[in-house]
Formats: sequence, structure tokens, C-alpha cells
Amino acid sequence: MRKLFVCAAFACLPALFGQRLEWRQTVVEKIRDSAADLGDADVLNRTLYSSMRPDELGLEMCGQMVEAAGRRVARVEEKTEEVRRLVQEGVLARNELKLLEEELAERRRTLELARSRAEFIRQLSEMAQLEAALEAVHEEEGARPIQEKFEGRGYFSAAQFGRILEAFQRQFGRALPVSAQGETAFHRRLGLDHRGRVDVALLPDSAEGLWLRQFLEAEQIPYYAFRAAVPGRASAAHIHIGPPSTRLRVAD
Repeated sequence: MRKLFVCAAFACLPALFGQRLEWRQTVVEKIRDSAADLGDADVLNRTLYSSMRPDELGLEMCGQMVEAAGRRVARVEEKTEEVRRLVQEGVLARNELKLLEEELAERRRTLELARSRAEFIRQLSEMAQLEAALEAVHEEEGARPIQEKFEGRGYFSAAQFGRILEAFQRQFGRALPVSAQGETAFHRRLGLDHRGRVDVALLPDSAEGLWLRQFLEAEQIPYYAFRAAVPGRASAAHIHIGPPSTRLRVAD
């Protein structure tokens, strides 16, 4: 009789464990399937995970993005605290927290990503406002444009770049101050394909900048001369050697 009781108890364990595992999974799934959470997930899909370039995502949408990510964190935090109290009271096993804690960690990472993206776009917006004001001042004073373009023959090769490096070294006795050669993280964040292009940290109207521009024009090499930052294109004054950077299909 005692053997039968022990066997019956062990036979029930898989069923009890299965019920507990099923309850734990249902907590996370129930949160994900709620109307509020689905709505916030949709906001993130249209903003944080969309293919829009950073300069296409406005400040209002950024605010909605961060708020949605924050609400998704708060929901899981609340449920996690509730389950943690039950674990501390001995009502539930520590394993019951595992899925909730994993979900919470993932949502917190998403919130940090949303905040970082929103801050970057805020900086772009401030830069745009500053450049608009500077451009207005330039127009009033009859100053030179913020950017100038020389199309040349429309292409830029590694051999041409080698000649530029050698000529600049001979002329000024120092290396050309290259600030970006080819693809960079900064250009990817702006949604720009910078492969096959070179940025040089020279003021376009400085003695070295004027020499470089004259050399490029003589060689029929295309370039852009930026006298100041241009939202979505340049973070500071410099000379961009090569054709204009094209837009990436999907921004970072």
C-alpha cells in the first residue's frame, strides 16, 4: 500500500511541473498578447525598427517611441515584482521568475536603444535649426554658400587618391588629414553609403583647402566643400572627395 502511494506521488510530479511551466509561460505571453502591449509593439515597429532614415523620424515620433518602450518595460517590471514576492514567500519556485526576468532584460535593452536613437535625432534636429539660422545669416551678409559642389568626371578611384596623397605631402610636408575613408559608423547612422569616398578635415577656404580644391578640379575629381555642418550630410566643415554618398536602403 505504501509503495502504491509513493508511485502515485511521483506519477503526479510531471503533471504538476507541466502546470507550473504552463503558468509561467502564460504570464509572459499574456502580457505580449494584451491590447496595450500590442499597441506599443506596433509603435516600435513603425519607429525604432522601421526602415526610415534618421532624418525622416521626427521628434514627435521619437517621443512616442521612447514612451512605448518605457510602458513595455513597466508592465513586465510590475509582474516580475509580483512573482518575486510569491517566490520570497515560498509560494512559487525561483524558476518561475526566469522567463519574466529574460523578458524584462530584453525590454530594457530595447528602451535604451530607443533612448539612444531619440537622442541622436534630437541632436540632428538641433543641428538643422542651427544650420538654418547660419544659412540665413550667410544670405543676409552675401557670404559664400555653406556647401559647394564640383562634379568633375563623376568618379573617384584609388589611383587618384594615391596621387592626391603624394601631391599634398610634397606641397605641405605632412600627410593629408583624412577624417573618414570609406564606410564608417557615423555615415551608416545617417543612412549614407560612404564607400569609395574620402572626407578630409580641411576648411574649404583655408590655404590647404583651396590648394586641394584646385588640385581636384585640375584632375576633374568630384568633391563637395562643406563650410559648416549640414543636417543629414556633414557633421562639420570638411572636403568630401568623390561622388555624393548615396542613401542606404535600410538605415541603422
